Amino acid sequence: MSMAGLRDRVIREIRLIPLRGIKNFSYLTIGSFAAEFINIIGFIYIARLLGAKNYGVYVTVSTFVGMFDLVLLEGLNKSVMREGTKDLERMHFQLQKTIGIRNALIAAAIILCGVSSFFAPYDQQTKLYILLFTFQLVYLGLKGFLATIFQASENMKYIPIFGIVNRVLFVGLSIAALYLGFGLMALFLISLFANLVTLALNYRLSRRFVRFHLFSRIQVDKKILMPGLVFSLMGFVTYLVTRVDLLMVSFLGTPGDVGTYGVAFRIAEQGVVLKNLIVVAFFPIFIKFFHSEKARVRGKRLIRISGLFFIGVFLASFLFSFVIEDLVSLVFGSEYRASGYILKVLLFYLAFAWANMPFMTAAHATHNEKYILMIS
Repeated sequence: MSMAGLRDRVIREIRLIPLRGIKNFSYLTIGSFAAEFINIIGFIYIARLLGAKNYGVYVTVSTFVGMFDLVLLEGLNKSVMREGTKDLERMHFQLQKTIGIRNALIAAAIILCGVSSFFAPYDQQTKLYILLFTFQLVYLGLKGFLATIFQASENMKYIPIFGIVNRVLFVGLSIAALYLGFGLMALFLISLFANLVTLALNYRLSRRFVRFHLFSRIQVDKKILMPGLVFSLMGFVTYLVTRVDLLMVSFLGTPGDVGTYGVAFRIAEQGVVLKNLIVVAFFPIFIKFFHSEKARVRGKRLIRISGLFFIGVFLASFLFSFVIEDLVSLVFGSEYRASGYILKVLLFYLAFAWANMPFMTAAHATHNEKYILMIS
């Protein structure tokens, strides 16, 4: 191909970047909004049917198990996806190099979670639930790993489809079980069942695009592992900022306290979910854009976009803070009125989370994530 032809091709690719990003974002947004709508309906019914105390136990177990997601080094997924996006035909090599480490980390996380539960300040029943729910770490470890295939190949429509299937199974069966008089044990078993079904479908479909062996020996590739460790450390810092409060309330408070705070936290979290959808949709596009010869992004533009996000989300949070307390009481019942009071404060965190998005995405796409880690 001539230089002129190559230049024209690069220009066409750059012009198509917004359209592909918007298409990916549309798939993710529509599908994920549907999944989140189902999830929110289930969240409301489950919280009301369980009551603050039992819902607090449910949140305690899921938060404690979720803490060991840090052992899974989820940052490896982003590292694999970044390398795979550059050359999809060779992505199976990237997956093959890391699946052995991924499986070993899942086993380590399950063991650490189970052992740590014996030292947690919870009653015996809660510890039993934790031991059962440790198998959730299999789902957490492989879900993101398989999603990198759909992201790198820009077949993102499948990600929200799996989310919808998962939420329909979990919410539908959970509400039915609670109405029939079953308790928390049934909820945890239903969650594990829904996740197993979703994971099996995910793996089966992913093989249409990239085929790899799920059980392979452990390989160490520093080109993937080192950035993955940085991404994982960033995930740990994010956990300290966003989820450690739930864990501390479960250690120092009562199950009722956890339930009250958990409802407020879960509602505020929906704003972060939407932000993450945008990042997932545009991240492969950003990688290709920044690695093209014609790509130029000015820092002033990133600052301007960040400022617009901050002002818009802050104003929205300010307006919602006037009505959110009464709205939470209306939807969840008077038992959760204190949740609305807490949510009036948590809402304003979203302005900072959204303002960070342009810088985080640009840094990750250009192999500068270590600077974001140091700042965090």
